[in-house]
Amino acid sequence: MRSDKKNIVRRTALDGILAALALALAFLETLIPDIAFLPPGAKLGLSNIAVMFAVLSVGYTDGFCIAVIKSGFVLFTRGAAAFFMSLSGGALSCVTMIAICALSKKMKKDFSYIGISVICAVMHNIGQTFAACFYTGTNLITAYLPLLTVFGIAAGIITGIILKTVMPAIIKSGNYNKSNSHQKKE
Repeated sequence: MRSDKKNIVRRTALDGILAALALALAFLETLIPDIAFLPPGAKLGLSNIAVMFAVLSVGYTDGFCIAVIKSGFVLFTRGAAAFFMSLSGGALSCVTMIAICALSKKMKKDFSYIGISVICAVMHNIGQTFAACFYTGTNLITAYLPLLTVFGIAAGIITGIILKTVMPAIIKSGNYNKSNSHQKKE
């Protein structure tokens, strides 16, 4: 029983660190100016690296909770509309990642970090776009989807490469739940 409590404390601490990292990366991204040819608000999604790590290595619920915490941060820093879009994109992305992981286990075949990141970045943009359509009451916003898809692919590649780069060091440290690990070397 003592070992179980120790594991719960370790996992809770890791979740706290990952949530703090996600919030710090989200804040850091707000300091990067918008790029002229991209739709307003398009960002790399660096904070999703923490969510991806949590889903892939700690637990599905942990990752989803960190995505929700990120959205809560958006509520307090940018308002209700941004929160609604963040939550929609983050939830769809996270559910997609969980589905990919479940499919991976069922097929006994790992998907690459970059592949997962690209799919989830595109799903995040789709979730945000449909949330914006719902929020504004117009579907004209879907005209941004082709550009957002291209940007999502590029952003997914970048965040996937970062995750692929840092995962070996994290795996080596052993401070996560190894039974959930999605250890694709690519």
